[in-house]
Parts: sequence; structure tokens; C-alpha cells
Amino acid sequence: MPKPKTPAQIAGAAAEEIRALNHVTLDPKSLRYPPHVSETAQALVQMIDRLPQALLQVSEAVRRHASQRLIRMDDGTDPAKAADEVMNNLADAIRDVGQLSTSLHFAASVLFHMGTERRDL
Repeated sequence: MPKPKTPAQIAGAAAEEIRALNHVTLDPKSLRYPPHVSETAQALVQMIDRLPQALLQVSEAVRRHASQRLIRMDDGTDPAKAADEVMNNLADAIRDVGQLSTSLHFAASVLFHMGTERRDL
């Protein structure tokens, strides 16, 4: 049985998949018709909607590590202050992803209703 992937490996693989999406969509033929754009947008909505949970769980891990005094800063600064800064920035990111999600949902909603006049799909 294969060894389970770490959270960092899974996040890295997700980043690589987004990089691959960015590369493939450089080719205009990859999103040839409106339904292809819609399918891609719907999948991006799902991805973005799952991101806040991951960010929240990362923030919780930092909080837990700070409360257990497991954090040591390599520059000697106060780890509690650094942990607070990380958690505040992650809270901002979660809020910002929520705004991104709302906009993406609106765009995907309109895209969902787009078809094509082409009959040779």
C-alpha cells in the first residue's frame, strides 16, 4: 500500500495542476466553445469553495502549535506574535477567498446558461 501523501504534498500537487491548467488554456483550442469554458469555471468554483476549510485548518494548526509552545522563530523574534500575525493573515485570506467565491459563482452562473450555435461538437 502506498504511503499517504502529506498535506504539503497534496497542496503542491494542486498548485501543479493549476499551473498545468494555466498552460493548457493558453491554447485557444482548449476552450473552443462556451460549454468548455463553463465546465472549467464550474470546476474552479468547486476548488475555490473548498479552499477556506484548508486555510482554516492551517490556521488552527498554527494556533495549536503556538499554544503548545512548539514554535521557534529562526530570527529569535517572539513566536506568539508571529503566530498571531499568521492567523490574522489567514483570516484575511479566508475572507478574500469568500469574495472571490461570490464573484466566481456569479460568473459561473451566467456561463452555465451559455451554449453554442455550433452543431459539430
